[in-house]
Amino acid sequence: MNEVPNLAGSLRGKGLRREQPLCLDRRFLLFTLLAALLLSWPLLVFGRPAYIQDSAAYYKGGRAAVSFALGKLDRSEAATKGAQAGQEADLPAPHAETAKDVSGVRSITYSVAAYLLSAPGVTLALLTIAQALATGALMVAALGAFGGLPAGRMMAALIVLAGATTAAPVAIFAVPDIFAGLLIGSMVLLTAAPSRVSAGARLLCAGIATFAVTAHASHIPLAGGMTMLGLGCITVARFSGTPLPRWTWAWVVAPLLIGGLTLLSINRVAFGETSLASKRYPFALARSVDDGPGRWYLEKHCPELRYTICTLYPHGLPQGGALEFLWGKDGVVQRATPAQLDRIREEEPEIVLAAAREYSGHEFRRLTYNAAVQLIIFQPYPFIERLVLDDTGTPQLSPAPQANEKVLGIIGVLTAISAAIGTLCLGWIFLRKRPLRPVITLMFLGILGNAATCVLLAAVAHRYQARVIWLIPLFALALLGSLRGGVHRLD
Repeated sequence: MNEVPNLAGSLRGKGLRREQPLCLDRRFLLFTLLAALLLSWPLLVFGRPAYIQDSAAYYKGGRAAVSFALGKLDRSEAATKGAQAGQEADLPAPHAETAKDVSGVRSITYSVAAYLLSAPGVTLALLTIAQALATGALMVAALGAFGGLPAGRMMAALIVLAGATTAAPVAIFAVPDIFAGLLIGSMVLLTAAPSRVSAGARLLCAGIATFAVTAHASHIPLAGGMTMLGLGCITVARFSGTPLPRWTWAWVVAPLLIGGLTLLSINRVAFGETSLASKRYPFALARSVDDGPGRWYLEKHCPELRYTICTLYPHGLPQGGALEFLWGKDGVVQRATPAQLDRIREEEPEIVLAAAREYSGHEFRRLTYNAAVQLIIFQPYPFIERLVLDDTGTPQLSPAPQANEKVLGIIGVLTAISAAIGTLCLGWIFLRKRPLRPVITLMFLGILGNAATCVLLAAVAHRYQARVIWLIPLFALALLGSLRGGVHRLD
């Protein structure tokens, strides 16, 4: 009986098919482009990506970073020419904004990407298309790695993932949310399926994961957790005699190592700080104050400890949630000078840990409850605003023409259904197929880690879990495809 060749290039034999690693061939590229096209449907429905205030901030940060780098190059070239001429060069003025007067920054790598991929105009549409391409590549890698899928089933799986999960609206969201899911998915393939993907496919996954590490501060602890879990899985596999490709541990460590070194280098050059998260905003402090322990601790101990945050608010901390605490009219970012924000960042770990110790019972109950809630809420961010340029050419948010937001409500319902069915399928596979247990375990631990990271460092929000929940139907379809394909290694 004739069969459409599957993506992984499995060979037909007498009732069995020999598994070959997934390769980055023409079929992979075509399916990736198809996936990106399917994932881009929000651009057609809403006419633009989804934005929040951070979207404009990333663009402005990227513009400043590029200007800073070009200024450094101009000064270097001028100095070289002056030295060759034997006279002092007329150097251009340094960038107006130095590390001393920067209050806070977001990811520099993602900001630069947002600036360079802001076309057409300053819509950031090209940025979100690039995100859709990366998401499509990971989907095709996961679906093709586990025994491969015939073309028809591969296309059907991509349609389901694009239309019945949060993947599409999160990919077409002009912030780095999608890279949390891409990080987890890439690390799962690098750790638990290295023999199922070629060196080229592993390089693609490692590249996506490395950029993800640098794209947002919350991805750093997530990557650290996935790396430790990955090394643990490799150790167990070695002791159990499971064969692994050479240098599997290096592929697992590479994203965190290279991404971390990239962040250290950028922050050293830009701010003179050897830090993974220089000039970050004090999200953990805002979360602790919002949950209660941070506020109670500061109100009790400010008179004796004299933290910078205490001198900033001598009559009491501002009311409201974590976002209001940071960016409200009387928030920390509005009131504090850059030097004060630097001191607040330095004092933040001490305050948060001391508050957690003093109110440990409340902290534990609150974090546990928030993590449980975060795991089960996932709604795409609405497409209700657009970016417009002001008189200075700086993008600002503006209300967008009314769009049919019921579409996102339907996506939320379909996501809940596909995640529930996917969870049941993965549970069934976990019980029946021992070789696939590491894949399922790592994926679910990554989703749990995402919820814990967001709850610890920020707050509970629908968009935080929407960025990773699509992994459940993705891996359910991938592993079900491997079972249907009858790959002999799984029997």
